[in-house]
This record gives sequence, structure tokens and C-alpha cells, in this order.
Amino acid sequence: MKRRIGWVAVLISSIIGATMAGPVAAGELRIGGTGAVTDVLRALAPDFTAQTGIALVVMPSLGSSGANNAVADGQLGLAVSGRDLRDKEKARGLQVVGVLRTPYGLVTSRPGPDGLASADIVGLYKSARPLWPDGMPMLIVLRPADDSDNEVLAALFPGMAEALAQLRKRRDLSVAATDQDNADMAERMAGSLVGATLTQIRAEKRSLRFVALDGVMPSLEAYLDGSYPHGKLLYLVAPATPSAEAKAFVDFLAGPAARSRLRDLGLVAGAR
Repeated sequence: MKRRIGWVAVLISSIIGATMAGPVAAGELRIGGTGAVTDVLRALAPDFTAQTGIALVVMPSLGSSGANNAVADGQLGLAVSGRDLRDKEKARGLQVVGVLRTPYGLVTSRPGPDGLASADIVGLYKSARPLWPDGMPMLIVLRPADDSDNEVLAALFPGMAEALAQLRKRRDLSVAATDQDNADMAERMAGSLVGATLTQIRAEKRSLRFVALDGVMPSLEAYLDGSYPHGKLLYLVAPATPSAEAKAFVDFLAGPAARSRLRDLGLVAGAR
């Protein structure tokens, strides 16, 4: 299967250069970040504009690092990062001004139902020929080595970091450069197994199904009541002095109208 990561840096550079040239206009908030929230931001834009009069301009395909750099360079007002800030980003004046939470799990194109035990996940990733319970080949898709989902998987399943390192030595596995590539591959591949957030699958209306872990299906309700413990934090990243537009968006997310919409999209705003 074809690897798709060689062109990512060039693509991000060209997108930033082509779409962000010129100063940010008053009454406009440019925002971007991890691909999992691209459609979420687009869905929130009409309500935000109606409430504040500020246009929300969503820049796609930047990724967490690309969007954070764009904020530091003054090309974005806010980023939504799939990981916490690194020391070098903090040194550039970036700060986390809010957090969103969403369940994180494993999705597949199989019609199911299927269930897996958390204790078995690392073993499946380490296997040379992982199989579903009915004997169907399980096709795993990797993410680039610096992608935030690797950190999530490693935190959720002890031993996963080592398993992912072993998998990177193989040349027969696909690597999905973006969250959208990840979901696209999973939809095309019979027997796929990939990690994804509930909010992306829901917002993009993907033809993918979550796999129950330890008998519990990922849902926002199960995540909030603790019966499904696996989730991902999404960090709202702003410059040292956020713009009025950026502050307005953070305030909007905390309001009752946005809270309801976020829940529909599989998200909640909350503490880190």
C-alpha cells in the first residue's frame, strides 16, 4: 500500500502561503488545526457568526504543529491542537486558552458488531497477521511518527508505543498523513482498524463503526460517566495576546447554545 507522508510538509507550507497571505481582517477569525475538528469548526461557524458578527474562516489540512506555528506567526487567531504545547511553542508565546474533550476509540469498515478487549489491542498491533474473531484479516493503518494520535494510543494501551515502533519497520502498511486520510483509508479497506475521535466520525458522517472495548461502545454519555475511559483532549491555542475575535470564540464555546451543539458533535468543553 502506498505511503502518503512525503508530501505533507510541502502541502502545509503551500496551503499556509496561498490561503493566509495578508493581514487578518477585523471581524474575522482564522482558525485551523487537527483535521478531526475541521468539519466541527465549519458546523459551528454559522452560529458563531450569527451571535457575534465575526466571520469564522476555517483553514483545513494544517495539523496541530502547522496550525500552532501559524498562530505564532500571526497568520491564525486560534488553533485547535490535538496535543499539548511543546516547550519551543511556549517559548514563542503560545498559550492554551481552553480544552475540548471527545471519546477516542477504534473504528472499522466491518458491519459488525465486534468487540475487543483492551488487554488484547497491543497484541493485535504487534501481530504479523492480526485477525478479527471470525478470521477476517485485520488491516491496521499507521499515522506519521509525530502525529498526536500516537500519543493518545500509547497512553490508552500500555505497550502501544513499542508496538507502533515495531510496525514502522514494516513496509507493507499504509500511513495516513491526515485525519481525513485515515478515515478515507479505513472506509476503503475491508477489515480496517484505525484510531479516531468520536467527533470526527460524527461530524463527517463517516461510514465507519466504533468497536466496543471491554464491552462498552464509545459514546459521549459513556465517556462522561466514566464507563468508557478512553478520550482525547483538543487544545485551543492562542498567542500571548489573543485578539478580541479569539476571545469571542472561546467565550462562545462556553455558552449554552454552543454546549448543546458541541454535544451533538461528540464534544464537551472542560478542564484539562
